[in-house]
Amino acid sequence: MNMRISPFLAALVIGSGVTSLPAQTPPKPSAAPAAPAAPKNLVSNGGFESSFKRENLWDGTDNAGYLTGERGAVPVLTTSGVISESSMPISVSVADMNGDGKPDIVSMDVLGYLRIFFNSGTPQETKFTSGELGGIFLTRTDGRDPILSGAGQSAEHARLAPRLFPTEILKSGKKDLLIGNYIGEILLVPNAGSGQAPDFKQPATIGAVTIPTMKDSNKRWGNVFAPATWDWNKDGKEDLLLGEGSYSANNIHLLLNMGAGAKPTFDEGNRSVLAFGDGLEQLTPTVVDYNGDGQPDLLVAERTGKIAVYLNKGAAPKLGERPAEVPFTSFISGGSTPLSFGGISTVATGDLNGDGLFDLVVGKTNGRIASVLNTGSKTEPKFGAPVELKGDAGTPPLAVPSGWDVDYGLKRGNFYGYVTVVKEADDKTAQPSEGLGCLKAGYLPSPNKYMPAPANFTPAFPGFDLKLPNFGGTSEQVLSGAPARYFMLRQVGRFRLKTNINYTLTFKVKGRANDGAVFIGWKGFKKLSEAKVTRGLDRNAVIVQTNEAREEQFETIRFSAGPQWAEVKKDFRVVFENKELQDLKEATTSLLQLSFTVPPGGDVYFDEVKLVERP
Repeated sequence: MNMRISPFLAALVIGSGVTSLPAQTPPKPSAAPAAPAAPKNLVSNGGFESSFKRENLWDGTDNAGYLTGERGAVPVLTTSGVISESSMPISVSVADMNGDGKPDIVSMDVLGYLRIFFNSGTPQETKFTSGELGGIFLTRTDGRDPILSGAGQSAEHARLAPRLFPTEILKSGKKDLLIGNYIGEILLVPNAGSGQAPDFKQPATIGAVTIPTMKDSNKRWGNVFAPATWDWNKDGKEDLLLGEGSYSANNIHLLLNMGAGAKPTFDEGNRSVLAFGDGLEQLTPTVVDYNGDGQPDLLVAERTGKIAVYLNKGAAPKLGERPAEVPFTSFISGGSTPLSFGGISTVATGDLNGDGLFDLVVGKTNGRIASVLNTGSKTEPKFGAPVELKGDAGTPPLAVPSGWDVDYGLKRGNFYGYVTVVKEADDKTAQPSEGLGCLKAGYLPSPNKYMPAPANFTPAFPGFDLKLPNFGGTSEQVLSGAPARYFMLRQVGRFRLKTNINYTLTFKVKGRANDGAVFIGWKGFKKLSEAKVTRGLDRNAVIVQTNEAREEQFETIRFSAGPQWAEVKKDFRVVFENKELQDLKEATTSLLQLSFTVPPGGDVYFDEVKLVERP
């Protein structure tokens, strides 16, 4: 059979020696579809990866180791006649509170936390490590309290900025506490423990520990009371000395004890000025024999931070006589100039080095406690430079999550409560579900050795209800009537929710938590027309009629926690029922709020708080 080969194939065979075909270009593989972008998390710092530092002062030392307490301000009348916020000092006293013959420091900070710094050194060399918290919290105020009805705007601050004084006025053989406060009350808290192990218990009501100093509680003659006691007329009963913070009076008052035995009684009509302020303000007195003449003299701390000396030149008054005025003599100097502690101060005296001379202990507005040693003699005191006292090496600060409004009950007496961001390197139990950090809430252990650890959690005020959140204010204001043990995290107005859109809220939780509730809320507002202003029958009466549409909606999640991370989830849709608001493209403002309680000794962790649009 004859086969004919085409010239083209013959050329391929002869020219290359290999039979082949022209190469074909392979088709390009089709590109993989792009993964859909993860929905944006509307919650700021929902993974708790960002935080800022806040000092942890529960044990009475800051992160540098200085003895201290919480800081704060209250509105007081200034020298210019204007009421303005003024920083208040920590209140300090010196007394042997555990009967070991060594001076201890008793303090109460602006918020009302009692701490005793027990002296673990010697009479010649004091040593203070940390403060033990007492079991009282007397500054929390219910604005509906009848006794505060005439307090007006000051009701919020009514019992803040307390000044305390360890007293023997009850003749109990142990140190009880006398406390003055912003609104001008005097509280007497008995020591329910012993002279070696003091114990101060929360009273059932403030009225149960109030010592009347005025006939009508609505007609007060002073405020920011700073008490001290001394048997001024030598009748065997402790009398009451009161410094106060009213610019119009600014004196040291003496109320003679008209009671019998262990029942002190004071009569407003039997009140006299013991020392005139003469322009000094925010006065805190203490009694000491300043110049060794056997007479009780006065040292008085005041607004600018100086310590005034009032020398007693008269004899004790006889029965029925008013005491002689104790005149201002000088300011205590530290060399050639008066000592100054940089603002409103409190002062106490005690022998801190066992040399038989009184030394100074001063509370400052920065929350710290300073001492000034007396290097003079009993008749001629001499003082050097103030030294801020140090205790332990320092307490690590808390890491407060950025972007969140956080409340762990600090202003409600939630002893040792905290909220902080932790990492696994800091806390092996944490094991964040994603990222490096997560949130932890709970209670720090008490360092108390002499006093029982505080265990009282003040109850809710009547009418408190956390069933619905509040768009306004801070978490502190929302929880103002809550039990002390409530914790809260909030974000208000930090994200916008679109209307007629589906969303999913999720978060991870583990540990021990009770009363867990999460609220996601949105609020709509629209002005329908301009306000109409008319005058009533009284030409001075103005009636304003508004035409507005408002609506608030909430979704609620109840949750609990267990030993392992668990996800809590809620799907919801943002809608308004009000027809006037149904054309809004997004809510006017939005809210995310987590609240819970933690059993004493427990803790709870949170992570991955996410709020995303749902397809």
